[in-house]
Amino acid sequence: MSSSTNTKNISSKPIKINKWDTNALKNALNDACKKYFKETLNYTEDYSVMDRRLYISLISCLFSLYALIYDWFNPFPKSRSVLIACVASYFIIAGILTFYMRFIENGRFFTGKLIDKTGIDPGQKCKIISKLKKYDDIYNLTLEYYDGTNTSTSSVAVLKKSVGNYFDENGVLCYDKYINDLKKIYDQARSNARKVK
Repeated sequence: MSSSTNTKNISSKPIKINKWDTNALKNALNDACKKYFKETLNYTEDYSVMDRRLYISLISCLFSLYALIYDWFNPFPKSRSVLIACVASYFIIAGILTFYMRFIENGRFFTGKLIDKTGIDPGQKCKIISKLKKYDDIYNLTLEYYDGTNTSTSSVAVLKKSVGNYFDENGVLCYDKYINDLKKIYDQARSNARKVK
């Protein structure tokens, strides 16, 4: 019982970060957004985008492991061509991973599904992308909302505000302000998607 009480106390503590650290600002806002979608709106997170990144990384590590084992059993002069091939493969796959993260993932930190518990309506899907440039205070959050199984009934809502609106002077996240803006763009995206139907 004490461990569950401890967990609730930790999650209900206000988030405090270094307000001059851009990555910390973005990560705190992203985490608060995930928390809102998972706990309040009951979305289930879809990890397929992150899983693909892990699979690509696993393949590059397997090339490294193969080179290590081959070199162990066949010392250097014999293993030269295998080592060259594995090192080249590792860097090619690292390039593929960079391409994937830059152009396919592209700042997406949450993909979630909301399944109707009654089974009458088709599920809803949200993709959330955030961007915050290094020396900029404008936080860009793009919410792509898909209503049902038809991808043509999609809607996009954008939140562009200064991070100063969501953090106080001490670097504590003003969760309620941020959630109010999230709720507005979520409702806007949902109503636009229903108009398309």
